[in-house]
Amino acid sequence: MRKSLLLLTAVPFATLPAQMAPDTSWVQRSAVYEVFVRDFSPTGDLKGVTAGLNRIQAVGANVIWLMPIYPVGVLNHKGELGSPYAVRDYEAINPAFGTESDFRDLVRAAHNRGMHVILDWVANHTAWDNPWIKAHPDWYLHNAKGEISVPVDPQGHLTDWTDVAQLDYKNPELRKGMIAAMKYWIDTYQIDGFRMDAAGFVPDAFWQECIPALRAESRNALMLLAEWGDLKMHRFGFDLTYAWDSYGGLKDVWKGKPASAWVEREIADQKAMPKGGARMRFTTNHDETAWDKPPVILFGGAPGARAAYVAEALLPGRPEIYNGQDVESPQTLGIFLQQPIQWDQPDKSAVPFYHRIISLDLTDPSFFLGPLAEVGTSAPNDLIAYTRGDALVVVNARNHEIKTTVNGYRVKGATNLLTNAVVAGDTLDLPAYGAVVLER
Repeated sequence: MRKSLLLLTAVPFATLPAQMAPDTSWVQRSAVYEVFVRDFSPTGDLKGVTAGLNRIQAVGANVIWLMPIYPVGVLNHKGELGSPYAVRDYEAINPAFGTESDFRDLVRAAHNRGMHVILDWVANHTAWDNPWIKAHPDWYLHNAKGEISVPVDPQGHLTDWTDVAQLDYKNPELRKGMIAAMKYWIDTYQIDGFRMDAAGFVPDAFWQECIPALRAESRNALMLLAEWGDLKMHRFGFDLTYAWDSYGGLKDVWKGKPASAWVEREIADQKAMPKGGARMRFTTNHDETAWDKPPVILFGGAPGARAAYVAEALLPGRPEIYNGQDVESPQTLGIFLQQPIQWDQPDKSAVPFYHRIISLDLTDPSFFLGPLAEVGTSAPNDLIAYTRGDALVVVNARNHEIKTTVNGYRVKGATNLLTNAVVAGDTLDLPAYGAVVLER
């Protein structure tokens, strides 16, 4: 989806009871790896993803989020190849990516490794050459002239998403058709869930109708990730929502804003979190890398990118990593073209680093069970510091060395889980963009 996302008032159709997200063990112990099929491998197809499963597992991820794999609209397309979020057929595979057999092979290979596969789903709009346009024009929003409209924002203003057409969820037949299309992928390929694009642009009541239907369709637990930040999404049944405010706040800390205030906001967010819900934690994804900058540039080089990831990924929630981030590629990967990732980066320490952080999140009880609490330091404006259970996380958000004391946590004798070194004294000496994860 594009960068600007705003809240959307629900279209008033049938009001349904809120659905709580189920507590599924694999979702609660997941680390998500986002794959842009075009860029992930030299071949830019599903076979290339299957061949690259070792790469995904090497960083510790156990969930593969595939950006849209459906045929891309040609009519009114943008850029060289069009946006994967301009879906021409909800029940087909982009022929440039391969065949149905190729996708089955990928899902089977992932499942055989104990991994899960979720698909990116675009419910808000379709490509202009999607067959629904001709077969069901009443499934689309029309403007005052009677023409099918490009998507509108929650205030009713036209977006610049001219390559797609806005669906109209007041129509019950559209709602049935959209749910049926999602069920097709569950039934036919045994996928493990969906990342719902622009989830807040779609009326709330649709999710209240859709999510129970999807969970009832699958024999196994599903991961449902909403591309939205409002906590109401968890009350509709989503497992995960985006930690956008956290990401934006982290960038602000790197620009000089107080680090302690960022931690305070995270604690408040967790207190407000509905039961069963969690944030997806990221320092980039396809939108951020395409329209912002990759972390290795945004946060001041590899040390800064790694420090930011420690601060974000070890908060309550599930960690996410975007293809190319795990080798700290400096590429700005656009979504309208094909740019194979330059995997052979000079610094070979990146993958082991990200694997270590993800492993801590998945296996250390402090991080998958421990509550979040703030701790004080002698440099509160510059150091992000919090505890998760028995573990202490301290991150230097500045490009200079900082020595600090910590209040409420005895650092002497604690082990730094990033290096296995034992702290000898009562103070911490953090280099520029340094980070420690201590546990007694």
